Amino acid sequence: MTVFSFHDDVLADIETELEQLVVDERLPGLSVGLVLDQELAWFKGLGTRDLATGEPADQHTLHRVASITKTLTTAAVLQLRDRGLLALDDQLERHLPEFAGVREVAGRRDQVTLLRLLTHRAGLVTETPLPTWSTDEFPSREEILAALPQTEIVLPADHAFKYSNLAFGLLGEVVARVAGQDYFEYVTEHLLVPLGMTGSVYWLPEDERHRMAVGYSPDLFRDGLKPAPYVSLGGVAACGQLHSSVAALARWLSLQFRTGDHAMPDDVLSTNTLDDFHQPRYSEPDWSAAQCLGWRSLRVGENVYHGHGGGIFGFASQVLFSRQHRIGAIVLANLWPYPMIQAATVRILERLLGNQAPPPLAPPALNPSREDSSRPVAADSRNESDDRAGLYLAEPGVPVHLAIRGERLQLEISPLWPYPLHTGGILEPTENPLAFRIRGGRGAGEMAVFEIDERDVATGFTLGGFVYRRMM
Repeated sequence: MTVFSFHDDVLADIETELEQLVVDERLPGLSVGLVLDQELAWFKGLGTRDLATGEPADQHTLHRVASITKTLTTAAVLQLRDRGLLALDDQLERHLPEFAGVREVAGRRDQVTLLRLLTHRAGLVTETPLPTWSTDEFPSREEILAALPQTEIVLPADHAFKYSNLAFGLLGEVVARVAGQDYFEYVTEHLLVPLGMTGSVYWLPEDERHRMAVGYSPDLFRDGLKPAPYVSLGGVAACGQLHSSVAALARWLSLQFRTGDHAMPDDVLSTNTLDDFHQPRYSEPDWSAAQCLGWRSLRVGENVYHGHGGGIFGFASQVLFSRQHRIGAIVLANLWPYPMIQAATVRILERLLGNQAPPPLAPPALNPSREDSSRPVAADSRNESDDRAGLYLAEPGVPVHLAIRGERLQLEISPLWPYPLHTGGILEPTENPLAFRIRGGRGAGEMAVFEIDERDVATGFTLGGFVYRRMM
């Protein structure tokens, strides 16, 4: 493997570009770290950690890193596998008998294995059916387990990539039961402490909040940003509850580059297990990306990166690294939703690897493919779904357009704020006129359930734990 050095002129260009990004995107702050093999080789705090004080972030400032947590949960599962306490092909029900009550809508529970949960191929719903993203606190572990009889498997196993926060929440419960130890204590003892990820915590006491950046939500209709609520992930904390910093995450990325030269006798993951950690398990049809255990791999030209992003109230995060070159980038923003954080991270690494024309800093495409939308439709051919078309908004700032395309109701990304959370799916009618089964996209297989007013006009809908309110 080749280790690259960072050139000062390239770093200066990257810093200038990031400074402009903070201005152009009205970001409160951006914390960026570059990892070179076993060290944090460069850090820059741009903007501010707190709009009220203007104080800049440093490399130890805590952010909520959301779904990056999933990669540590994966490592915990691999450690237990290496100890012979479980196998990746184990059925979830073997370790979680409560799962026997789950609803088999379009998949079978005996095909829900730990491996498929780790790779988002189990067909499990994104969230527990209990209120989540629209509440002050996610349901507890006990409540989530009690709700398994109302929880659905909505796609056949291996049918498609189906992102699931619930899957990793349940994997955290498996870690606890197999290890005979609280999940958070296990990860702290077996990962955070050995790696020197000091300061990283799952639960932050109120008197420790000063260590954190202040998280903000966008106001899509006014200037200015709103302080984001602090919402605990409760019983699915293993999917995204971690608080960490650039300095600590640098230690996590450095582990990914460990070889025989760097490994210690008591290393947390063996070289062979790291290879397994990074091995692609499912590839997209165009080979542009693949799903590994926990990690997502991404191809950009001749370079292949592994990484994970995250988004939670007030905070967006992205880590991305090249095993071949032993370099990585950590980008943490104290704003969520923020649609361009992955694009910015890719661009940084491409610049470091000598790409003179890296992918542009652009949000996701605004024009997803529209099935059967090429044929014009007469104005008088409206169907009963037309009155649901319009702009909808979910807190803390996730817009989506519902549009009629080819006589079908479809979720589309909004140019108002192009965050592609629930986009690309088609709403298929069911026997319930208020309920639609989603085909395609993140919500595939799940139900969008509408609310209507006294005039029978749609005022909003729920999907994947989010409550979307109609704006127009």
